Amino acid sequence: MKSKTLFLLLLLCNSVLDAQSLTLKVSNPNKSELKNAPVVVVLDKYKSIPAKVRENLAVFVDGKQISSQLDDLNNDRIPDELVFLADLKAGQTLPVSVKTISAAQRENFPTEVYADLILKDKDAKFQFVKEVSSTKNDMYNKLHHHGVAFESALIAYRIYFDNKSTIDLYGKKKQQLELAATEWYPTDEQATAGYGDDALRVFDLVGVGTVKGWNGTKATHIDKFDKRTQRIVAIGKLRTVVESEVEGWQYEDKKIKMTVRYILYARHRDAVCEVHASEDIDNLATGVETIKGGPTFSDQKGLVGSWGTDFPVTDTIKYEKQTVGLGVFVPQPYAKKQVVQGLNNLILMSYKKGETIRFYFTAAARKEEKDPFTSSEQFFAYLKNWGAALEPVVIK
Repeated sequence: MKSKTLFLLLLLCNSVLDAQSLTLKVSNPNKSELKNAPVVVVLDKYKSIPAKVRENLAVFVDGKQISSQLDDLNNDRIPDELVFLADLKAGQTLPVSVKTISAAQRENFPTEVYADLILKDKDAKFQFVKEVSSTKNDMYNKLHHHGVAFESALIAYRIYFDNKSTIDLYGKKKQQLELAATEWYPTDEQATAGYGDDALRVFDLVGVGTVKGWNGTKATHIDKFDKRTQRIVAIGKLRTVVESEVEGWQYEDKKIKMTVRYILYARHRDAVCEVHASEDIDNLATGVETIKGGPTFSDQKGLVGSWGTDFPVTDTIKYEKQTVGLGVFVPQPYAKKQVVQGLNNLILMSYKKGETIRFYFTAAARKEEKDPFTSSEQFFAYLKNWGAALEPVVIK
């Protein structure tokens, strides 16, 4: 039985305890220890858990309930995936019990992630929505913080709702959820209290992990389309799932529907990006931007990074310079080639209809108070270890 997860493989045995429970064996095949590794259980694979009781599932390790999340990804009001985080030593196999419990038995674990998508009217009043679409490139200024935003306690990202579709970075000093309070733009009082803020100036560049076209010489925007949508697919205690979707994208002499899904887990600064499209695509690009002439990193095996210091916005009077590190890892066989195009450090990919390209991006701000990255050498060393732990694993 083959099962790909983000960081590790689930060896899910069908040793059924009763009609509404099962035992999982979660194994770490890596040569290094994994902390807070996401474990995703696709519930349709386990007929011993009837759909009608999925919402009552909980996860137990050594007889103790741990935080978990149930997500309805196809919006049919039935949970599709069960998610939890696990710490595993190299080569360790961890027995895990999944079973139904009553509401009174469920422990109240903290919420560790957040996402929002905010429409604003002419009077700047906010409307929090789960999905928004447009047939024109006219939503950038109609949305507060210009697109969907999502965060863990370590970091926050936003995706511009425009032709660039760029992923931008919000760096933090303290490990805490902040967007519900600051909505990306902290007040002077919040800044004094130690809240984070915008940490990267993306210009027309790739930012970190943005999916773009490639015309043979440079990365291109998604500027010819019939409809563009952003949505929050799922949000709970342990992960956010958001999507940026384009329909009728005129590219490579085709009209393409492409959905790019972003997943951010609690206790993580790195996010997962999944690309699915209606047609073959010969050339897609992602990567990181060079930051004000700072150093870059590449291993020519699907891993690129950058480090640098610059003003994050055009206002250089009120705002200070920020130092950040960016990284992207595209596993084989999707990483075709690495190229440098101006200030973009890119990985080129190709897509075959019916498959899902999964790659990863990460970032860090120098101003973090707990275990900060203080140099490019330190950050690039982190990227090497991080990239090695993200290689897809398949075990029979």
